[in-house]
Amino acid sequence: MRILLTVMLMISFYQPAFANVVVNGTRIIYHAASRETTVQLFNNGTSPALVQAWIDDGDINSTPETARVPFLLTPPVVKIAGGSGQQLLIKKLPSTLPADRESVFFLNVLDIPPVPENLAGKNTVQLAVRSRIKLFYRPQALAGRSDKAITQVQIKSAGNGFSISNPSRYFITLANIRDGKQKNLLRDAIMLSPFATQQVASATAALPGKSYYLLYVDDLGAYKTQAVTSQ
Repeated sequence: MRILLTVMLMISFYQPAFANVVVNGTRIIYHAASRETTVQLFNNGTSPALVQAWIDDGDINSTPETARVPFLLTPPVVKIAGGSGQQLLIKKLPSTLPADRESVFFLNVLDIPPVPENLAGKNTVQLAVRSRIKLFYRPQALAGRSDKAITQVQIKSAGNGFSISNPSRYFITLANIRDGKQKNLLRDAIMLSPFATQQVASATAALPGKSYYLLYVDDLGAYKTQAVTSQ
C-alpha cells in the first residue's frame, strides 16, 4: 500500500530548498490587456516529477475540485522530466472582477515525487510539496503606477502597534517595518489590500512623528525600502 503525505508549504517570498519543482518567480502579474500569461516551472531533480496545479481565490484549504476562479490553467497535471522545464498557461475567463482595483488569487503547484523502483509495492511514506504564490489581476485602466503605490502608504501609532492604510488601487506586500536602527518591528509580513486599513502589532510602541522604513516587495519579487513618517 502506498501512503501519500501532503505537506502544505505556503510560499510567499521564496521557494523551499527541498522542493525539486520550483516556480520561476514569487508572484504573477496578470495584466488585463494581455490575453494570457505564462508561468515557468523547472524540475531541479534528476527524477521525473508529477505536478498538479490550480488557482484559488484565497482559500488555503482549496483543492482542484473545490476552487472556483475566473481563470483557465493548462495543463492542470503534467509530468516534468528531471532537469527539464514546463510552462503553465493562465487565461482569464469572462467574469466581472473589479475594474477600479487589483484582485488577488493564488497559484498552487503540487510536486508529487515518483515511487522509487526498489520500494514499488511496499509501504512507503512520500512527501508532496505544495508551493503557493500570489497571482495579481491588474485591470487596464488603473490610475497611478504600481511602483508608486508604496509612497501613498500611511502609518499611525495605534497602541503598541501600527495602523497602516493603503489608499492606492494596488496590493502592497510589507515584509517588515524598520526603525532608524534597522530593527524589524513586525512579527509577520502583511499584505495590504487596496483602499484598506490594517492594525498590526509591533515589537515596540509606534511613535507619532517618527521616521520608519517600509520593507516591501515589488512586482519582480525584489525587496525595497520606502521612508515614511508616522502620524
